[in-house]
Amino acid sequence: MKLDNITYSHEHMVIDLTKGKNDPDCYLNLYQFALDELKEIKSKGVKRIVDCSNHGIGVDWQINQKIQQETGLTIINSTGCYKDPFLPQWFDDKSVEQLAELFLSDLNKGARVIGEIGTSKDKMTENEKKLFEASCLAYHKAEVKPVIITHTTLGSFALQQVQFFKEHDVDLHKVIISHTALANNIEMILELLKQGVNIAFDTIGKKKYLPDETRAHFIKEAIDNGYRDQLLMSMDLTRQSHLKKNGGVGLSYLIDCFIPELLKLSVKESDIETITCCNFERILNL
Repeated sequence: MKLDNITYSHEHMVIDLTKGKNDPDCYLNLYQFALDELKEIKSKGVKRIVDCSNHGIGVDWQINQKIQQETGLTIINSTGCYKDPFLPQWFDDKSVEQLAELFLSDLNKGARVIGEIGTSKDKMTENEKKLFEASCLAYHKAEVKPVIITHTTLGSFALQQVQFFKEHDVDLHKVIISHTALANNIEMILELLKQGVNIAFDTIGKKKYLPDETRAHFIKEAIDNGYRDQLLMSMDLTRQSHLKKNGGVGLSYLIDCFIPELLKLSVKESDIETITCCNFERILNL
């Protein structure tokens, strides 16, 4: 199966989580370490990548511009902050309104996404609540409504995130909830989809958290329940050890290995094309 308009909906061009995780493997710079892999996925049909790095975890729009120039990929820039304990040092000193103005400034400079904004395992800390409030405020002030991409820690607190967005009058069709498969709970995923949000299966290849066979079955079940148009796929590579040259699955794994797994489950090629090539364009109004 050949596709030529794929969006990877949740990746990181540069991400630095070394301080929070105390592990040098958690600094990843795709321009420095994996330009060859970026060129490879471009040749295999990837058109754009959503960079979910933001303030405090290494976002670098200049590097994104270099990647675009040298690979022909389109990089979608994001704003926002991540989650505890990875928030920038200045976060505590800023009010909700000041954070919202920072995010809005980035949106006015070309960011199209607020994300990934996250919650902790089974809870939303006070800092994370402030982050979500600021993100909602920036969303409402933005002339062109951005996509909001969230992080759920091991799939937890996803339903509560949706409730938060409802209470803040955010259009759920503009929200993408990440990592939900890691809760290993298809009933929860279907309930989220029923609420109207989009679900990203964006840890493809991270088999230590969940077998890819399970992810594939979840996608098949979501499609069978009529939610094809709310699904996205990506890999969320965040470590040097995830790269092919370092023994990891590499960026092309989604195309080379995971899509064939879906085809084995009799997922239609047209459904795979919709998920990988069409859904993000529609959500972002490209």
